[in-house]
Amino acid sequence: MKGSLIKYMLTALIAAAASGYVHGQDIASFRQTLAQPDSLGTVVTVSEYGKAADAIRIYDQSPKADEISGYRIRIFFDNGQNARNEAIATQERFREEFPGIPTFLEYDNPSYIVTVGNCITMDEALLLWNEVRRSFSTAFLWRGQIPIEELLRREKLPIDSAAMSTDSLSNAAHEFMPLGTGNDGYRLK
Repeated sequence: MKGSLIKYMLTALIAAAASGYVHGQDIASFRQTLAQPDSLGTVVTVSEYGKAADAIRIYDQSPKADEISGYRIRIFFDNGQNARNEAIATQERFREEFPGIPTFLEYDNPSYIVTVGNCITMDEALLLWNEVRRSFSTAFLWRGQIPIEELLRREKLPIDSAAMSTDSLSNAAHEFMPLGTGNDGYRLK
């Protein structure tokens, strides 16, 4: 029992140490990495049972989704004569007030649209919306498909979550404007 516990702990330690290196590798590369002796001469042998190897191989070869459902905050939407200049000015003003939060400018004939943030959950979107609406009173939540490549470039939101109480989150949930349908999802080119 004690020997298997030590083996388990050693395997967990090696896996944890290798996890930073493993990111982005496939299973075969990971198995080869573990098979190389470390500084103590420890080697990990990976054995797959039953149909696990087939399942992993099928997963590795399957097409991966390039978009996921998420939320953004729409801070500008207009189709007037000066809409383009106003959209650019709105985007710049947002970048100055909220550095680090991604912004997206889109032209969807005949309108210019500015959305901000890359939120995966409604809670995250409500927290962001609650901060943004103080400066952009017409801001509202937009639900749609967000390209994964944009999520990977995501920066940490500069919102002081410690200062946000559960009450303010609850109030934000009851006060937000109508949610977009997401049918007007877009991809920046």
